[in-house]
Amino acid sequence: MPAIGAAGPDGRPSGPGVRLRIDLAYDGGPYTGLARQPGHRTVQGVVDDALAELLGHTVGTVVSGRTDRGVHATAQVMHLDTTDEALAAVGGVEGLQRALDVLTPPSIAIRIVRRVPDDFSARFTAISRGYRFRLRDGLDPRAPGPSAAQPGVPHDPHDVWGLIHRLDVTAMRAGAAHLLGEHDFATFCRRAPGRTTTRRIDLLTIARLEPAPGRIDVRIVGRAFCHQQVRAIVGCLVEVGRSRQPAAWIGEILAAKDRSLAAPVAPPHGLTLERVSFGPGRPAAPPRGHPAARELPRSG
Repeated sequence: MPAIGAAGPDGRPSGPGVRLRIDLAYDGGPYTGLARQPGHRTVQGVVDDALAELLGHTVGTVVSGRTDRGVHATAQVMHLDTTDEALAAVGGVEGLQRALDVLTPPSIAIRIVRRVPDDFSARFTAISRGYRFRLRDGLDPRAPGPSAAQPGVPHDPHDVWGLIHRLDVTAMRAGAAHLLGEHDFATFCRRAPGRTTTRRIDLLTIARLEPAPGRIDVRIVGRAFCHQQVRAIVGCLVEVGRSRQPAAWIGEILAAKDRSLAAPVAPPHGLTLERVSFGPGRPAAPPRGHPAARELPRSG
């Protein structure tokens, strides 16, 4: 089998090969997050190991964005590099897709595998990422089956944060308006040395789908998010929705750039990566030495 060669920072090999894109969904509950971690069961680790078994060579997928422990995805994207010879041995793209879906556990669904140009990058050609956070409010605390997310709240599906209090969606929307556009989101990000906390939020909507007790969906779209940003935003919006803070408080803590001022982050199981959009052309890789070059888009 032809050697694929060492992968560069965006996952491209130094030798000849074929690039594949994998669209997948997963239940994040059984995993210690998406990214491969030594000694831990992760989504990427399980997929990479299955691909290596099927293709007959070591595989290091590149992902569109990390998700933390317990966070779900309906639209995660990965890319990998292999050879025509290895691909033909498993029945081509269609054969690889079928075999990979069988070999991975039921908590991971392989939606589609396709060939892509060699300048496609799940990481760098992604121009936006969209998340959904599900809430259920106005729940009866006397009902049996307490939720792990909030003691005393009746059990809800694993992808919904259940709350006793009825939330004021109008106030939450007024608070969310302060977050649109480009800002330093230091208040809402888990800091990491040498990494910027400046991000841009292009869309932030809050929709009540059912009367209380009922469901509320928070959707947020941007090019990339820093660690725990989405969950921190939801946690603060819930404080506003419970009338513990006014809507203007969101703008005040954003301007303060002080993580200690934020509310506790929302639990991970309510968060789902539901969209990744890609632009045409070559990967929009940041210049060498730029802080973004050392970061993988993520949330959680």
